[in-house]
Amino acid sequence: MRRVRPLGLRAGVTASFTLGATALATLAALGTYAVTRDYLLDQREQAAVRQAFVDASSVRDGLRTSGVTVGDVLGAVSPPTGSELLVHRGERWYSASLQVGGDDVPASLSTTVGAGTAGVTWTRVDGEPAVAVGVPLPAVAAEFYEVTVTEELERTLLAVRTALAAFALSTAVGGALLGVWASRRAVAPLHAVAGTAARIAGGEPGTRLPPTTDPDLATIVGSFNSMVDALEEQIQREVRFSADVSHELRSPLTTLVTSVALLQRRREELPARSQQALDLVDRELDRFARTLDDLLELARLESGTTARERVSTGAADLARQALDGSGRRDVPVRGGGGAARVRVDVEQVGRALVNLFDNADRHGEGLVEVVVQRVGDRVRLLVDDAGPGVPPAERQRVFERFARAGSRGSLPGSGLGLSLVAETVRAHGGTVRCAASPQGGARFVVELPASDALVPADAGATAAPHGGGEPA
Repeated sequence: MRRVRPLGLRAGVTASFTLGATALATLAALGTYAVTRDYLLDQREQAAVRQAFVDASSVRDGLRTSGVTVGDVLGAVSPPTGSELLVHRGERWYSASLQVGGDDVPASLSTTVGAGTAGVTWTRVDGEPAVAVGVPLPAVAAEFYEVTVTEELERTLLAVRTALAAFALSTAVGGALLGVWASRRAVAPLHAVAGTAARIAGGEPGTRLPPTTDPDLATIVGSFNSMVDALEEQIQREVRFSADVSHELRSPLTTLVTSVALLQRRREELPARSQQALDLVDRELDRFARTLDDLLELARLESGTTARERVSTGAADLARQALDGSGRRDVPVRGGGGAARVRVDVEQVGRALVNLFDNADRHGEGLVEVVVQRVGDRVRLLVDDAGPGVPPAERQRVFERFARAGSRGSLPGSGLGLSLVAETVRAHGGTVRCAASPQGGARFVVELPASDALVPADAGATAAPHGGGEPA
């Protein structure tokens, strides 16, 4: 069974205003029509009764004259337009017109008048509404009837119905428009909060909601800004703490590295087991130094203190420089052209690319190639390795700090390489993700804005990795 999606807030507010306005307009239109119809019918009926009594008096006076026939009397009376006169005397019906006869007089009215009481009723003549008035004439042993077709009243009621229907429809449309306006006003603060939150998440931590004079929103605005202030302060404390710890570790690390270097120069004087221990310490110190460098770089990226001049450069040239600088001159760079240019901090992005290359060598059985593409207003760099690939379930987690994919956690690496890649790319308004290479290995995809279609550097387009690979 297909599940019905609930209405959104704006649609719900608009629908409520529309339905409310339609219901009120319909009730008002029906009530107005009922009152108007009753009033017009009553007025028309009273006018018909007054006219019928006047005409009945003329007919009675005429019938009192000796030697005058009923037809002559009816012919002498001039009723209003649309009215027809009939007289029932004895067993015969007399009419001033051939259009209306005794059959057009309702039986209920004939019975009432025959009992000696004047009466009035509504009927239809040739499909048209009409009012019939009957007046007994006992002085001349006759019954007088006047049937008046009320076409003008029907047209008036039709005009009233049309006007009220148009009023109800216009009111419903007005209610819908009012609902749209009210829904926009209602969700405007939510859009402001969502937009501010998105800018903060995108790399603008100093963004705040503007102050408001609305007393109903002042509390929300103040609470949101206070929350963001507290969050930013906590993040800054963590960043400073990480930077301070990394910096404080520099001195003892430098001392250890110098000491190990001295021991390495007198390596031949040490026993074999001591040499093995020295090699182990040397490798771990090297790993420790790289981890410390990565931590410092991450701290600088998060605190925004790494801002350096960005220059426009060819993406293929940037990849080639990173390959040559890391001793990978035999790895090919395919694609790229004059249009595939990016405006970046060459040192930062070059280091990020080297981290991807190191990741491919350590965990992907070797770097295969780098491909540069121009896709719309973005420049894409594809880094392929020769490994078995990365399971889809782990492609996003590997961009986390110190994450280890699969059973390769024991392989060398600081566990921060891909985190640095993601932070660097994000700082340049780009994205990074991991997918499967056509050759079967892992493919890391870095997308950066083209230099002729740049977004603001601090827009912080989230480097949301849709997958991952093993961390460098």
